[in-house]
Amino acid sequence: MVVAGGDYVHFVLEYGGKIEKCRVTETALLNRERMSRKDAGYAQLIAIFVRHRAEIEHLALAKLQREGHSDRGVVVTTEDLNP
Repeated sequence: MVVAGGDYVHFVLEYGGKIEKCRVTETALLNRERMSRKDAGYAQLIAIFVRHRAEIEHLALAKLQREGHSDRGVVVTTEDLNP
């Protein structure tokens, strides 16, 4: 399940036998594609997410392993996706 809303694209991962809420910032996705917000709607943000899904999920999983479970979920940011 992938949903764009607010300033994030929300997705879920299975970790430790549980479903974990995750999200990637709109800014991280736009920076990844070198696009501005005015050029991208929610459909484009989801398309960018899908193109980079494996990498984004890998980064989210690494954060979960490092930081553990969070009630607020894991956030993949520009610093994670565009080092």
